[in-house]
Amino acid sequence: MSIRAGKGRRGGPGRREQICELVLERGYVDVAELGQRLSANVATIRRDLAKLEVEGAVRRVHGGAYAEAAHIGVEVDFGLRMNFHTEAKRRLAKRAAALIENGDTVYLDAGSTALMVAEELADRHSLVVVTNSLAAADTLRSAKGINLFVVGGRYLPHTRGLIGPMAEDAIRAFRFRKMILATAGIDFKNRALTMSALEEIPIKRAAMAQSERVILVADRSKFGKPSLISIIPLADVHTIVTDSRPSESALEALQALSIEVLISGE
Repeated sequence: MSIRAGKGRRGGPGRREQICELVLERGYVDVAELGQRLSANVATIRRDLAKLEVEGAVRRVHGGAYAEAAHIGVEVDFGLRMNFHTEAKRRLAKRAAALIENGDTVYLDAGSTALMVAEELADRHSLVVVTNSLAAADTLRSAKGINLFVVGGRYLPHTRGLIGPMAEDAIRAFRFRKMILATAGIDFKNRALTMSALEEIPIKRAAMAQSERVILVADRSKFGKPSLISIIPLADVHTIVTDSRPSESALEALQALSIEVLISGE
């Protein structure tokens, strides 16, 4: 496997994010080739991989590292996604959180960006937050101004979320003013949201059906991804928060569906 040569970003955090990007793209990375690609010595790369493994982002093997879930065709591990496009996701989370008003009842989906939205909401007041994300629940459990509900169900390790009929039934007991939705990709040509795990779809659809406004939070890498599993219609989304202007073809598709597009920083 060949990794393109080029000058890497300086500094550990930037270098580790690049490693995560390459693991997400290829599924496996080689230590020696990473050193060449990122202008770092092998010892430095090994330390980066060791840190990422502790964070749950990669699984090290002799001579390299891989995304543990990549070889079985399921969603990439949550820890790895938390290290991917981190700065962009943080900006998206701030923009999405600004759409939440005190007094709202909000559903937070399971996902790395949705977790960052939870972090932005921790100091809010008079919010009711319902989530299937154990990561988001852990973030909000001590928030004094938030009335927190966690729906129960089967634990899905790669999203750190709860799924299944029990969780879906619990969601149907609520009405949400707003929902923060996560997705693997936006297939705007086929007007669908893409998922890499079929078992995630029913709980997302249940929450969307109970929500007055569905807010999809997706960084630029999500647009135009080919369909893995496309069962959720894009038309069910009301607002998309992203970090850069989508292509003209994507904008045309979104405008045709009357979907509002908000760009962080604008």
